[in-house]
Amino acid sequence: MSQIYTLAIHPQAEREWAKLDEAVKKRFTSKLIKQRLSSPRVAKDALHGAPDLYKIKITSPQYRLAYHVDDKRRQLTILAISTRDDVYELLGPRL
Repeated sequence: MSQIYTLAIHPQAEREWAKLDEAVKKRFTSKLIKQRLSSPRVAKDALHGAPDLYKIKITSPQYRLAYHVDDKRRQLTILAISTRDDVYELLGPRL
């Protein structure tokens, strides 16, 4: 079994999280706890051209959560949470 990663959140992403609907939060939390904290590197969800960056997507409504994986610290850091159209723009300045 994989070692569990710790979870951290960027301050701006924390504000975005607070604004989310409870149902959306629940879906992201479920996916984080059940899958990503034990196996954060999911090839199909890797962000192209950005090493160690991945996404979790929710299709209805269209939301994305972008996160960074630090294997040395065993930490997954949430960097941005927004609609599909905006999340990648928000992510740039936070890297």
